[in-house]
Amino acid sequence: MSQLSPCREGLFGILADAGKWSGPALAALGLLGAAIIALLPVQSIFRWWIFSSALTPERVLPLIGIGLALALVGFRYCIAALALFGGGIIVGFLAEDWLLSALEKIPQAANHQFVTGPICSVAVGFALMLPGARLRSWLLLFAAAVTGTLLAVAIKITDPNVDDIGIPLAGAVIGFWIIVAISLTTRAFRRDWFSIPARIFGSWLVAIGILYGGVSLAPKHNLLALPPVAATPNPVPMPDFDRLPSHLGRLRNRPVPEIPDVIPGGFQPQ
Repeated sequence: MSQLSPCREGLFGILADAGKWSGPALAALGLLGAAIIALLPVQSIFRWWIFSSALTPERVLPLIGIGLALALVGFRYCIAALALFGGGIIVGFLAEDWLLSALEKIPQAANHQFVTGPICSVAVGFALMLPGARLRSWLLLFAAAVTGTLLAVAIKITDPNVDDIGIPLAGAVIGFWIIVAISLTTRAFRRDWFSIPARIFGSWLVAIGILYGGVSLAPKHNLLALPPVAATPNPVPMPDFDRLPSHLGRLRNRPVPEIPDVIPGGFQPQ
């Protein structure tokens, strides 16, 4: 047993190092894949959707917030939040029509992807802002379920293809990739003061969600059209030669005198 203990310690050390760097490796792998897709010369609907919907700040910021929150809670809450996030995605795909009919009651929601981004930002932001660990853990479960459900709704309403599983599957994979990569990276390098920047980030999410949602829901007023400007009369009218006195009216028919040459005989080139 004494001969096997150093081997076991070395194996556990390797596994610990691998687990510590699994988050950065997963993040680097995903970024490398996104860079390859961006540099491909071939234009496709899938490529357009990834960079115009899946990787926009409106979608990525709440997922980063969930990843940070998962690194600050216990292992059981972390697994439960991931399960609720996945379950929310399934519910969002299956109950898309019902969810859209409910979100459609929000004024001008249809013009802003049914405000799915602001709702997710506010829910995740409050989960990060709460100071109590237990209360934060319970609210994280709710925020994970809401974010997963609305992420599925956003994927469906931005999917240009019909009855194609490729883009919905890619959207779900990207969501899990962002959350897991951020969570593993933060948990591996976690310090006691990490909760302070996490709460600051949560307050930013709440502010962004409220501001963006408020601007989206605000009614757009049409600018009042200015009345046409009337042409101003000329204060100095041109003289009417027909109405001038007789001795001045003759100036109109007066012939223009010819200007004589300065040099007699005209200019002769040498």
